[in-house]
Amino acid sequence: MNNILSLLRESTNNEFHYKGDKGNLITLQETQKSSKCQSVQLKKGHIKTFTLELDKQNNIEIHPLLNSIETLKKKCDYLIFCQKENTLYVLAVELKSDNSTGWTKQTRAGEMIARYLIGMIENYSGLNITHVKFRHVLFSTQNANQLKGRKKKKITVEGFKYEQDHKWGFFFIRKPCNTTYPDLDIFLR
Repeated sequence: MNNILSLLRESTNNEFHYKGDKGNLITLQETQKSSKCQSVQLKKGHIKTFTLELDKQNNIEIHPLLNSIETLKKKCDYLIFCQKENTLYVLAVELKSDNSTGWTKQTRAGEMIARYLIGMIENYSGLNITHVKFRHVLFSTQNANQLKGRKKKKITVEGFKYEQDHKWGFFFIRKPCNTTYPDLDIFLR
């Protein structure tokens, strides 16, 4: 388990390595200047991470094997790979302003991309990566003050309980953006 993050780093295109994951902080930013959801800060604490930025505004095609069908080529904004003890957590993250329609399709596509990467690393390295947990996270301005875990613009640990999607079975949570979260560990449940 110790070298999975380094294997992910060495086997993925540097263009997708997120520069906002450095030191003890991950600063996620929305690429569209007009977005109300400008940023989210996650303090890493003791958690080792590696972050991919999938929704880059450049000419690199993330889905080169797929036909040019826009709804087929969905992706989330970020994939955050977190190593906690013997478990690899993958956070498929989407940042949205007031309209969060379709975010679960984007994070689900992100999970599929992460599963593909993990499978390719298993094939390449001969490892059997078994302890992996996927979590879907939406950071949004929509109803931000009503979301669980926010009290007077301060984040509390309470309210960090994932819900399970009734159709696909993945675990998801919605949290307010434009916020600093004091410990990434609260997302690793």
